[in-house]
This record gives sequence, C-alpha cells and structure tokens, in this order.
Amino acid sequence: MPDQYLYSVGCLVRKENQVLLVRHTYGGAAGKLLIPGGFCNQNELPEEAAEREVLEETGVTAKAGRLLGLRCHRSNWYLLLELTYITGTPASDGNENSEALFCDIHEALSREDCTDMTKYLLRKVLASPENCLDWSRDYRAQRGEDYALYL
Repeated sequence: MPDQYLYSVGCLVRKENQVLLVRHTYGGAAGKLLIPGGFCNQNELPEEAAEREVLEETGVTAKAGRLLGLRCHRSNWYLLLELTYITGTPASDGNENSEALFCDIHEALSREDCTDMTKYLLRKVLASPENCLDWSRDYRAQRGEDYALYL
C-alpha cells in the first residue's frame, strides 16, 4: 500500500477578491497564513481530498475546479487546485490551524505572516490566470534540483 503522505493538495478558494487562508499550528509554517490543504486518503481523488480538507479545516464548502499547478519533488507530488466557494463562514478547526479567514488577495500578498508559497501562487494566478501550467524556473532555482513547479 502506498504512503498517502506522498500525495497532497493545496486549495485556492476565492470569494470575489478574497482568498481563504488558515493560520497553521505546526511544522515549518507554524504561525503563518497559508491556503488550506492536506493529504489524500487512500482511494481518494485529489479533488475529493481538496473539498474534504477545506471543509474539515475551515467549515467552508467549496467545489473543486481547475488544476492551477503541480509541485513535484523526486519522492512526492502536491497538486494546487482552484475551488469555487459555495457556502460557509471560515472557522478554525482547533487543531491544524488556529484561525481561518477570507483575506483580500492584495493584502495577503503584503502580509509578512503569509507563507512564501502562498504568495507565489497568488502572484502567478493574478499575473496569468489563463496560463497556469508553465514550468517555473525561478521556483526550482529557489528550492533546488529536487523540485519542479508548474503554474
């Protein structure tokens, strides 16, 4: 059986000019704001994982839409999916995050407590919303040869 921790999703949920963010409570992103996401369960498709993770982490119901990007490491992958907001008011799950909120996209880009990966994703999507799967050389230059990012 494959290790499901190798397969994960990041979820960009937009509500007008706002993006759904959570304040992470553990790991390298502890205390920082980032897009919700998590690991795929066994036999779960990425879009199913994305919808489940957003609901579990924030109480927001959203529907998976297009693929925005793919981050590949030599040993795992991470899909970036855009989800359509359906309903709900963001609330912390009290475990993986200490806060869940909708934040103006431009404000998120200027916040020091927002992760670099989240800012990177937001800048790419805002700059070229129709061209989301170009290979990003600058990300590989920053992260090293073990990574590739397609946005």
